[in-house]
Amino acid sequence: MTKKIEFLKRDLIDLYEKQKFSTYKIARKFNCDPSVIQKRMKEYAIIKRNPKKKIVIPREKMFDLYVRQNLSVSDSAKKLGISHCSVYYKLKEANIEPRKKKIFNISKKELEKLYLKDKLSCSKIAKIYGFNSVTVFEKLKKYSIKTRNYLESSIKYSKKVFDGGDELKAYMIGFRLGDLNVKSLNKDSTVVIKSSTTKEDQVNLIRGVYGKYGHFWVKKYGETFSIMTFLDKSFNFLVKKEDDIDDWILQRDDFFFAFLAGYVDAEGNMGVSQNRARFRIRTYDKNILLQIHEKLSELEINSKFGVVSKKGLYKTKKQNKDCYGVFVNSKDDLLRLLRLIKPYMKHGKRLKDLALAEKNILERNKKQTINHKS
Repeated sequence: MTKKIEFLKRDLIDLYEKQKFSTYKIARKFNCDPSVIQKRMKEYAIIKRNPKKKIVIPREKMFDLYVRQNLSVSDSAKKLGISHCSVYYKLKEANIEPRKKKIFNISKKELEKLYLKDKLSCSKIAKIYGFNSVTVFEKLKKYSIKTRNYLESSIKYSKKVFDGGDELKAYMIGFRLGDLNVKSLNKDSTVVIKSSTTKEDQVNLIRGVYGKYGHFWVKKYGETFSIMTFLDKSFNFLVKKEDDIDDWILQRDDFFFAFLAGYVDAEGNMGVSQNRARFRIRTYDKNILLQIHEKLSELEINSKFGVVSKKGLYKTKKQNKDCYGVFVNSKDDLLRLLRLIKPYMKHGKRLKDLALAEKNILERNKKQTINHKS
């Protein structure tokens, strides 16, 4: 049985709503059928745009691509930016007889050798035989040859065993819980990290922290970077995704601040607003934020915790869960917090924002001292 293709909801929202990609264009990006994208959009309650007007393609254009240039239906579809089915409709409208479909003749034994023994991808097999990867994939299904997913196919990449200490481990877990999608088939298999972002600082962070231990892959689609990293099984500690901070992290202050730095690098916000330094974290992770709030209180750093926005429609967008926040506003508490997490932070933009917040507090303290003296 073919494994369900997974997409992050925010990826689809970014591509479909912000970048205005069509479902066909998104499907090409993820190498799947447009119907898969449309199904996921329905599951995620992403509202479809109004259908476009009928695409008009002159007969001369179709004749040039399909007859003169002898392009395949697939290549013609790519040139025109429409689906394979649409090309057939356009050929029919233009009274152009489609060529007889080429048959992908390959024995089950040969396909098993190439795919299972030689570990060739569908695209590489397709290139050898002059077909597209979808045709090869369909033949695998016909012969009941179990297909690899990206978790299984990643074994070819060299990986390093995790050799960092508990502080780095705590940071990695914090950042993972905030911003990464992590999967593994089991405790003895490759750990695969996935993420998408529009920020280059985020790409550099993932490359520098996780990518140095294994194969790092990044590709830009419009304004969005799509990232994958393949890691050794010793990184299995990243797979667990729960709304909870492990006890070993909470029991030591240095581990806690390393974790918090990772979580802030992923989800935090700090800087200067209305000439006052601010710090906040807003996520759906109610328990994690409550644990952060309680640990800060234990360390005598005053913070506020509570609901930021309720489940439902929020600022014209649907919100599936209540959103919670942790805030530190007092300048003395904030200065202490910034100095405690600063040594562990790795996000370029966050470090710049932290420096601005720290500078603001010091300047305000200096003015306060001068005013008291006068």
